[in-house]
Amino acid sequence: MTRTKIHVGLRTIKTALAVTLALLAAGLIGSATPIFSAIGAISAMSRTLGDAMKACLTQITGCIVGCTVGCLFAIMFPAVPPVLVGCGIVLVILLGLRLHSEFAIPLSCIVFVSICLYDAGSPFFYSVSRFADTSVGLVIALAVNMLIKPYNNRRMIADMLTHFVQAFPDYLRERAILGHYPDLSPLRNNLRRLEEELAIYELQTYPNKRVRHEVSIYLRGCQQLAQRMYGELDTLCMMDSPGRLGKAEAVRLEKLGMDVPDTILCAPESRREEDIVLGYHLDNLLNAFEYLCALNEAPDAEVIRK
Repeated sequence: MTRTKIHVGLRTIKTALAVTLALLAAGLIGSATPIFSAIGAISAMSRTLGDAMKACLTQITGCIVGCTVGCLFAIMFPAVPPVLVGCGIVLVILLGLRLHSEFAIPLSCIVFVSICLYDAGSPFFYSVSRFADTSVGLVIALAVNMLIKPYNNRRMIADMLTHFVQAFPDYLRERAILGHYPDLSPLRNNLRRLEEELAIYELQTYPNKRVRHEVSIYLRGCQQLAQRMYGELDTLCMMDSPGRLGKAEAVRLEKLGMDVPDTILCAPESRREEDIVLGYHLDNLLNAFEYLCALNEAPDAEVIRK
C-alpha cells in the first residue's frame, strides 16, 4: 500500500497564521462576526505579493458589491423573503461578472445574505461593519505575505537553466553524431516552465526593486539563449537528410566531451547542401550553448542563487 506523502508548505503556514491574526484582530476591535475577517485572510493569501494585491482588490470589490446590494434590499424590504434573497443573489452575481470580479462572487453572496438576514439595528451600519471585518482579514493576509519570506523563485529559475544546460548535450549528440531525430518535447516543456517562472519573477518588485530588475535582465538573456539553442536544434530535426559533420564542427563537439568518429566526417570539397545547412545551424547552436554556459558559470551568476 502506497502512503501519500503530505507536504506542509510555507503558504499553508502563512495562511494559518493570517487567519489566526485576523481572528485576534477581530476580537480586539469587538467584531460580532469575526468569520468575515477569517474569510478575508483566506481569500487574500496567494503565492506572490502581486497576486495577493490583486486578490485583495478583487475581494474588496466583491465585498462592496455584497454590502451595497444587501443594504439596499434590507432598506427596501425590512423583512426580505427567500424569493427576493434569491433574486438578489442573481443581481450580485451579474454585478460581479460585470466588474470582472469572478473570484469575489462567493464572498459577495455571503455578505449579501448575511445583511438580508440581519434583523436588528441599522442595515447600513451592519454593512459597514461587515466591510470592516473583511478588510481587516485582507490587510493582515497582505502583510503576512509581504513580511514573511515573500515568494522568490529565482533559485528555481537558476536550477532550471542549469538542468537545461546539462541535459542538452545528450540531445545534440543524438542528432549531430548519431544522425537520429530525438524527441524534443522534454526540452520544450522545460522552456515553457522556465518562461512561466521568469514571467512571475519579472512581475515581482518587492523587495529590492533595482536588484530584481538587474537579475531579471540577466535571467531573460539566459532564457533567450536557451530558446535559441532549442530553435536551432528543432530546425536540425526537421531536415530531410541528417547531413554530415565538417572538421570544424567535430572539433567543437569534441571540446564538449563527445566522441566524433572520423567515419562520419565529410571532406570540405565533398560537402553537400544538407552538410552546409547542418554546419550553419550547428554553429549557431554551439555559439549560444557556449555563451549560456559562460553566463551560467560566471561569478555574477551567484547572485541569482541567493
